[in-house]
Amino acid sequence: MKRGLLVFTPIQVAGMRLFFAGIFLTPWVYRYSLGSKSTVINPNTNTPEKLLKPIDYFYLFLTGFVGNAIPAFLFSTAGTLIPSGLSGILNAFTPMFTLVVGTLFFSSPLSRNGFLGVMAGIIGAVFLLGPSMLGQKGMEIHLSGAFMALTASVLYGYNINLIKTKLAHIPPMAKTAYPFVFMGILYAFVLWKTDAIGHYERANISSQFVDFLPTNQFALLCLVILGVIGSAISMMLFNYLIEHTTALVASTNTFVIPIVAVAWGLIDQEPIRWNMIVGLLLSLVGVYLVMKKE
Repeated sequence: MKRGLLVFTPIQVAGMRLFFAGIFLTPWVYRYSLGSKSTVINPNTNTPEKLLKPIDYFYLFLTGFVGNAIPAFLFSTAGTLIPSGLSGILNAFTPMFTLVVGTLFFSSPLSRNGFLGVMAGIIGAVFLLGPSMLGQKGMEIHLSGAFMALTASVLYGYNINLIKTKLAHIPPMAKTAYPFVFMGILYAFVLWKTDAIGHYERANISSQFVDFLPTNQFALLCLVILGVIGSAISMMLFNYLIEHTTALVASTNTFVIPIVAVAWGLIDQEPIRWNMIVGLLLSLVGVYLVMKKE
């Protein structure tokens, strides 16, 4: 995202991410709509019937919109305001939000450990954002960018519960492919209206990161990688995981995300302050407590 933003606007970065993911996953949409996997045998009547019902298409569109389209835009916009390492740390709050949203809207139980985990996450957020909100010099964080990343994490938490409760009967590849293809079509219109091709052509200058590609080609390559590997393939694996565990356990992939994000931030010479480390550690303690039983 950070490299893509050198050339494209945040909504274009989000759009290309989902557009490339949608292109990659289109064969599976055909397979589950018209191809060999489009029908299943009803065990009660022993007759073939459509795998996907109209209500399934609605929830597949909803999970794409809530869990992919909006968060992709929020994280891309946050990438223009806060360091990428901080975005990764804030993404670590997803398991806490998964638990809170599940308790409030999906009748999931709230255990003692879960409550303690959420409290640890709240304290971590205070350490992350408190110094900036109090105006402490040298600790400034663009709060709008931070709240965008947190909002995206809330939506991820909602989406995880939605997948587990409304789409559990659908094969992992189907509930991966349809949301991305739906949002890829939606964002294709956005890319056209925002002149993404014009942005690409006007940025044909020498790259400051690699010698073998100009900036526009390097940014486009990064967004192809982001869409195909960072979105399509990673969500494919995530949905296989969520099928065989709980929504909460599946969301604990966020143990890894902030560590990797901070490491890349250090390589990219981003500022890493003490409160970010404390906030990260508390968020990881919260994740551990939230998923301890599982």
